[in-house]
Amino acid sequence: MDTDRLSKKEEWADEWAQADVMLEFDPNTVFFRDIHKLCQRHLPFDKTMRCLEVGCYPGTYMWYFNKYFGYQASGIEYVDECIEPCKKFMETLGVDADVIHDDFFEYEPNDELWDVVVSFGFIEHFHDTQAVIQRHLDMVKPGGYLVLVIPNHAGLNGQIMKIMDEEKYEIHNLMPYKQMEAALNKTKQAKILEGGYYGHIGFWNACLYPAIQKWPKLPYLMVQKPLALLERLGAYIVPNTPYLSPNSALIAKKL
Repeated sequence: MDTDRLSKKEEWADEWAQADVMLEFDPNTVFFRDIHKLCQRHLPFDKTMRCLEVGCYPGTYMWYFNKYFGYQASGIEYVDECIEPCKKFMETLGVDADVIHDDFFEYEPNDELWDVVVSFGFIEHFHDTQAVIQRHLDMVKPGGYLVLVIPNHAGLNGQIMKIMDEEKYEIHNLMPYKQMEAALNKTKQAKILEGGYYGHIGFWNACLYPAIQKWPKLPYLMVQKPLALLERLGAYIVPNTPYLSPNSALIAKKL
């Protein structure tokens, strides 16, 4: 089951080898505040619940759901070079996480399914999003929850990314939220509790900041400071819209 991938394993190994990974973070920070509130509105706090993150390196969201919802953390990752570092990150953070080394589309769980299955920036790397979402649901217990978050590259962030990093732009499915919603509804296996566009305005999904960080300090600051201010103010004065919001997301409950 390939589902027509837009990226290759080797590309992800190179990407993560060069990336500055983020582990612990404040969920009320501007880039995550709306998603945090979305999760708080619909997900229970329950230390007996098991959570699976799909495409889990470096483990940021395994840490998040363990710390803020009490969930027993698991993650699945298929990039060979990422497995041991991810395990070490979780140990450092004090999270007793099960990091599964396997291809998500070939993996068959040996025990019970998960109460919560989440992915952040995963399903947009495939042409056949219907099959990818179905595969997520296959891992969720009846009555469990599915959390899908993707960058909104159908809006402004995608247009900026095409200019800043066309190669990275090409490995993304530029689907709008309605396409993700329709794919989930087509399964007839889950009910959407809430979904739409989140983040108000932000450029963290547009490859903009990594590009300008390579500039000399003064030009960088002349661009970065106004953008950061716009993001902070935008959280209060700019509505969530299909064009400006940097993320689209949904939470669904499996029937």
